[in-house]
Amino acid sequence: MVVSNETPLVFSHEYSTQATYSGTRVVVDVTAENKGLEPITPGASVPQVVCTFLDNGGETLHQSGLKLQKPIGVEETITLEFTLAVDVDDVTRYELRSEWVEE
Repeated sequence: MVVSNETPLVFSHEYSTQATYSGTRVVVDVTAENKGLEPITPGASVPQVVCTFLDNGGETLHQSGLKLQKPIGVEETITLEFTLAVDVDDVTRYELRSEWVEE
């Protein structure tokens, strides 16, 4: 679920549960498309996408954020991946947030 978005990025996302040699993990694959009128280039401020994994009571199990490292033109897409490898049995949902942050 996208809970807030301050940027011109439009998201599609899906999650999967994967078995690995070290145990089970939850992976959220995100595709972000620049629907703005101008390219987004790393500079003074850049988009940061944050994924928060939550349990049934709304408590945060894990949170991580990724900043845009490369330019993304108008109508271009980027892919991001967020992984949870601990407390996998407790996760009931995830939230995505995109905001402008200073570089």
